[in-house]
Amino acid sequence: MQASRSFYGRLLDGLMQGAAALAALCILSVCILMVSMSLSREFGINLRGADDLIAWLCAASAFLILGQTFQHGGIVRVEIFLGALGPEWRKRLEIIGLVVMSGFCLFALTAFTLFVYQSWDFNDVSQGQIIVPLWIPQIFTAIGCLIFFLAVVDELMRVIKGGKPRYQQMAEDRLSAGDFGETL
Repeated sequence: MQASRSFYGRLLDGLMQGAAALAALCILSVCILMVSMSLSREFGINLRGADDLIAWLCAASAFLILGQTFQHGGIVRVEIFLGALGPEWRKRLEIIGLVVMSGFCLFALTAFTLFVYQSWDFNDVSQGQIIVPLWIPQIFTAIGCLIFFLAVVDELMRVIKGGKPRYQQMAEDRLSAGDFGETL
């Protein structure tokens, strides 16, 4: 499956892998900061701004992983309904759903990008214990939305060309391997 991907597809896959790795690093950083905060309290040390950093890292991780989560079938879909349809109607509804989803992703991408730009343009800074230009933590929401939008459009193009969506293929592969964990 990987060898038949176009240059754009391989580039998108690499982008999603990189964003997923960055999201994992964000979660690891949250863990390290939270443990450090707990331990520092025992010694009477205040880690200034750790709460702000944790909030920003949580938001970054949530947005950076969206594209890969979608691609792997981790976003809620109405599979029971789609599974009851014939192949032609299923394809039509997949296309309609992906077009609508692309529209929502584009709207979110536009809104977050404008939000980041305005924070940068107004020199908006955080109000917490550490002063950080807000566009820095906010940019990860826009990047995550961009990757998510590209992943949705990639699946839309795949379905329009007559292929099976990757999220459907991965779900079928899991079931054929005897992994019923996500269907329970």
